[in-house]
Amino acid sequence: MVDGFLKRTYCPRMNLTRLVVTVVAAAVMLQQPACTEVSGTGRSQFNILSVDDEIDLGQQAYVVELEAAKQAGHRLLTGGSEHARVMNVSRRIFDAANRMHPEIARRFTWDMTVIDDPKTVNAWALPGGKSAVFTGLLPVTKTDAQLAVVIGHEAAHAIARHGGERVSQEAVLNILVSAGFELSEADPGTQEIIMNALGLGVLAFSRSQESEADHLGLLITADAGFDPREAIPLWQNMAAVGGEAPLEFLSTHPSENTRIQRLNELMPEAMAVWQAAKAAGR
Repeated sequence: MVDGFLKRTYCPRMNLTRLVVTVVAAAVMLQQPACTEVSGTGRSQFNILSVDDEIDLGQQAYVVELEAAKQAGHRLLTGGSEHARVMNVSRRIFDAANRMHPEIARRFTWDMTVIDDPKTVNAWALPGGKSAVFTGLLPVTKTDAQLAVVIGHEAAHAIARHGGERVSQEAVLNILVSAGFELSEADPGTQEIIMNALGLGVLAFSRSQESEADHLGLLITADAGFDPREAIPLWQNMAAVGGEAPLEFLSTHPSENTRIQRLNELMPEAMAVWQAAKAAGR
């Protein structure tokens, strides 16, 4: 289907102006409302995958990632204090996700794995709710509420269907950029300029996803009964261990300072959710 489309639109004399129009059209297409909407923010989302497609891809990736961890010599913990801590926090986060986003989260089979890798300060959640925490994150998350902020953030990526959105985005960009280069016969310098511009656009899109996950994740954390104010010292801790970071506009993540500023702006909303959760006995 894609090949047929490209053949029908082939034009060997496309000039640089038309190439630029093609690239701009790709950018516009990626910003247009599509048939999906992000739960909790209402943002229109371009996503060519179904929820079932994402769940299936997430399950496949989960198997691959855990096997890769074992091949690298890392144990998958099944007991002990670190495992118990992560499981207790993640259970509360997943329950809160199901309460706040039932139309999407309850379709997931939430799973959590603790990977014994003290050097890796990280956690992730794949489409469909398959998740992992590396033990290197635990000393940095000095309270359970701080750990909850991280797990809530990663769960929010799955709920917001960011994985499927990125797959859809990259598929369209690959098609249009490939077509544009073939049609324009652009010189290497022009190609580099365009690729850099597209790359920065993708990075900005990633940063917007991170900010959206911060927003949704903070509210999930609060609904689970964890103090959302712990998000601020968490990111201060992250900044302290982050080492040398790229300039923010060249990074897929907002800087810690930007993150903290936005989280402070969201705090009144999160505090209201937390107070309601405490009143409900969570």
